[in-house]
Amino acid sequence: MKIRTGTIAALLLAASASLHAAFPERQIRLVVPFAPGGSTDVVARRVAMKAQELFGQPVFVDNIGGAGGQIGSDNVAKSAPDGYTVLLAQPGLASNPAMREKQPFDVERDLVPVALLAGHPGLLVARTEAPYKTFADFMKYAKANPGKVNYASAGVGTFPHLTMEMLKDVAKIDIVHVPYKGAGPAMVDLLGNRVDVKIDAYATSAAYLKAGKLVPLAVSGLKRIPEMPELPTIAESGYPGFENSIWMGLMVPAKTPPDVVAKLEKVFLEAVRSPEVVRTLGQEGIYIDPRDAKAFGAMMKDELAKWRRIVKEAGIQPE
Repeated sequence: MKIRTGTIAALLLAASASLHAAFPERQIRLVVPFAPGGSTDVVARRVAMKAQELFGQPVFVDNIGGAGGQIGSDNVAKSAPDGYTVLLAQPGLASNPAMREKQPFDVERDLVPVALLAGHPGLLVARTEAPYKTFADFMKYAKANPGKVNYASAGVGTFPHLTMEMLKDVAKIDIVHVPYKGAGPAMVDLLGNRVDVKIDAYATSAAYLKAGKLVPLAVSGLKRIPEMPELPTIAESGYPGFENSIWMGLMVPAKTPPDVVAKLEKVFLEAVRSPEVVRTLGQEGIYIDPRDAKAFGAMMKDELAKWRRIVKEAGIQPE
């Protein structure tokens, strides 16, 4: 009996759809490419809790820190393209190609976007024993003491690192970078008065601010943080137009079946839009910014171009 080519193709397509119709059939691993304790970790855990309800399967957060997010991201890029390993992507994924001459993977070739979830501005905070309590005093001190102020970050090429490098460039100050393997370890040393300042998220610094264990200096976004309306932005503190905010989205290995990507996109967007996630993240200064795979992909292209330009203009030397 002869079977037409078109019929065979249709059967194969139907078989493929049937194969992935039950996705997921086991737990999903959501990789956060930093140590526990940062805002990416907060978003990942809040969204994972809701997503596993919707999937009917566990979604566990796996923190793989190091190299400014490169190690965890590379782990996902080289994982099986089956939808069971998902990356919590953040600005470092777009800035690292401009920061590092040798890349273990190609963002545009080896990963595909699933959805954009949320974001927040940065919060410049200082140790309690620092000799400055306002942004103006910090700038005055830094300019009078070149090379004597240091700042912590979650690693080379991360959002906190590049935000501070942008500030160094526009303000013409000389401060020293101290990279860590994540926002959590960096915060430990800031609280211990071993480093001077840090760009952080309201979500992870709010409790310390309320307890008087950190000093707030300024906001890196164009708008003030609703939870701290009295705290000025860097832009309105003498540097008009200064702005850098963090975004968080999801990506999976290239060649992941489109129907699996679509299922991940649908469920994770539903999870982040749920009233309980919107409420809990909002209480921590994180805004919801849900966008589908196509919109997130377009944003990533813009981000890659933006960071190449910023790194070049700021004179930041790639590693």
